[in-house]
Amino acid sequence: MKESERHMEKKKRNRTALWLLLLAVILALGLGGLYRVGQGEQALVLTFGQVTDTNGPGLYWRMPGVQQVVSRSVTTIHNVEYGYRTSIGGTSRTAAQYRDEMDESVMLTNDNSIVQLEAIYQYTIRDVREFLFDVEDPEGTMHLAFEAILRRNIQSRSLDDALLNKDAIEQEVLPDFQALIDSYDMGVKVHSVHIQNITVPDAVTSYYEDVNNAKNEMTRRLDEAQQYEFQVLPQARSRAYELVQQAIAYEAGASAKAEADTAVFTAVLKEYQAEPQSARSRMLIETMEAILGGAGRLVIVDQNDNVLQHLDIGADDGAPGGN
Repeated sequence: MKESERHMEKKKRNRTALWLLLLAVILALGLGGLYRVGQGEQALVLTFGQVTDTNGPGLYWRMPGVQQVVSRSVTTIHNVEYGYRTSIGGTSRTAAQYRDEMDESVMLTNDNSIVQLEAIYQYTIRDVREFLFDVEDPEGTMHLAFEAILRRNIQSRSLDDALLNKDAIEQEVLPDFQALIDSYDMGVKVHSVHIQNITVPDAVTSYYEDVNNAKNEMTRRLDEAQQYEFQVLPQARSRAYELVQQAIAYEAGASAKAEADTAVFTAVLKEYQAEPQSARSRMLIETMEAILGGAGRLVIVDQNDNVLQHLDIGADDGAPGGN
């Protein structure tokens, strides 16, 4: 009797212990499956590696051993350096130290000049599922996309344009970068692009200075040529105008003289045709006057060379003539 009671009591204790163990396991599983999603976070529930649920801030439960939770902040702004890296962070007493990433920073402009560019872009994760599972290596892909957009922009500019227009480059790169990221369905929002510095690399600075000096010399020569042009052309135009006017005046004078001579000849011709003898006599007299008018003294001789008379052609009317 006592043996039977002891056996029953032992079975009862074993059953109670089993229930307590089962309750402990259930409680452990229940408490172990609880997880909390913080403010500004987005969590993914993975069941056997597949996304089965997406949760925002709050307290949730998962099946331990079956489900896994992956969460990322969707409000944290991530800063990514391009063209350089911070090797030692700065403190209140010491400045930060940086190293150049020449493979990234060196770029070519459309006039075959070389520039070295350093930049920062800022982004937040907009969709954790797309960011983690739709693109392999999202950070690396985003960095390559930024480099492609930035290089394309710089290659469309001249050296001077790239050096002097950082703000314009930022404004053009940002929407193009976001559009390319959206085409990849990366679940990322790009907030800003900051061009830290654009310079000519030290290795080519001296050559760049030579090019600038050559450009300045060319500009100076062009200015001198333009000044010479402005000085000579008005003088040449003035001289040409003066010669043209002289030619016009000469033409007018020559034409008038020719017309006058023609009119005189025509009048003489008419007189000659009307009275040929009188016209010939008058023409002979006028010709002799023209020939002998400046002779001064005229000696008239006969056929035997005997002097018949002396005439002072240039003497006054009242002066006596010599014999």
